[in-house]
Amino acid sequence: MPSMDGPREYVDLGRVSPETAAELARLIQRSMRRAYRTVDSLRAVFEARGLAVPGLAVWDGRIDLGDVSIETADRLACLLGAPPQPGSRMELSEWSEAHEVVDRLGDAFKTATRGGFLDLLFHPDCLRCDALAAVRLGSIPVKSARRLATAIESGGRP
Repeated sequence: MPSMDGPREYVDLGRVSPETAAELARLIQRSMRRAYRTVDSLRAVFEARGLAVPGLAVWDGRIDLGDVSIETADRLACLLGAPPQPGSRMELSEWSEAHEVVDRLGDAFKTATRGGFLDLLFHPDCLRCDALAAVRLGSIPVKSARRLATAIESGGRP
């Protein structure tokens, strides 16, 4: 049995029988089942609400929400109970308006998921690579993702 004392990226299993390898794969699959079901549920909720969240995936035991447009982030914030963007509908890809959307989404997410944390990062328009402005939603625990799906379905109520 390998020592688990220090930080390791890999554990050398040595030579294992095909039966042992199959059992290990089965156990890993079973332990990840809840995460994959949660991603499927989130994807269905996002699609039902017309939200484009193309980067939704399971990564390292967490739910990675990926990047979304500023408009999608704004709609998600509203679905989670945030008040609409104050003032007129200005260009949301502008720096200050986009940061207001990010702040509103972070607060609404925390409320809707009963304390969950969303590590948001705003990426402005890039003149070099011609990419549109986006918000990186980051990854969240499966428990927060389940609460997020429930909150969207119930109109922002936790």
